[in-house]
Amino acid sequence: MKRLLVMGACCLFVFGASTAYGDDRNVILVPQEVKSIFLEEMRTHLDNLNEITLALSAGDFKTAAYIAENKMGFGSSVRTVMKEQGRTDEEIEEMLIKLRESKSRIDHPGRGMGRFMPDEVREMGRVFHDAAANFANIAKNVATPPTTDDYQRVFTALSEIIDVCSACHSSYRVE
Repeated sequence: MKRLLVMGACCLFVFGASTAYGDDRNVILVPQEVKSIFLEEMRTHLDNLNEITLALSAGDFKTAAYIAENKMGFGSSVRTVMKEQGRTDEEIEEMLIKLRESKSRIDHPGRGMGRFMPDEVREMGRVFHDAAANFANIAKNVATPPTTDDYQRVFTALSEIIDVCSACHSSYRVE
C-alpha cells in the first residue's frame, strides 16, 4: 500500500509538473489544414528515423541512405509526386537542382511547408534537409566491410539530423 501511495505521488508530481508549467515554446500560427499536414509530416520523419535505425542495425547502409535522401532530403515530396507522374530519375534530379538553386535565398519561402513558417523555422528546415542529405552521402560511401570509422561517421551524421529535430521541437509548436 505504501508503495502504491509513493507511485501515485510520483505520478501526480510528474504529470502535475508538466501542466503546472506553461509551454513556453514559440507558437507558429497556421491554418488548421496546414497544421494537420505539418504534424503528419513530422510523424513521418520519426517513422523515417526508425526505418533508418533499423536499416543500420542490419548493416544496410544503402537502404538507410535511400530513406534519408528520398524521404527526408530536400524536395522529398516533389520527388514523390514526380515519381507518381511517371517522371524519370533524371527529370526529377533536374527539377530538384532547379529548386535548390531557387531556395539558396533565405527570403524565398518555397512551395512546401516553409512558406507558412517564420524565417528561423524555415532555416531549421533547410538545415534538417541538408543534414539528411549529408547522412545519405556518408551512408552511401560506407566501405565493405564497414570500419569503426564508418560507423562513427554514420552515427555522427544521424545525430546531426536528430539534433535539428530536437532543437526545432524544443523551440516551436504549431497552433
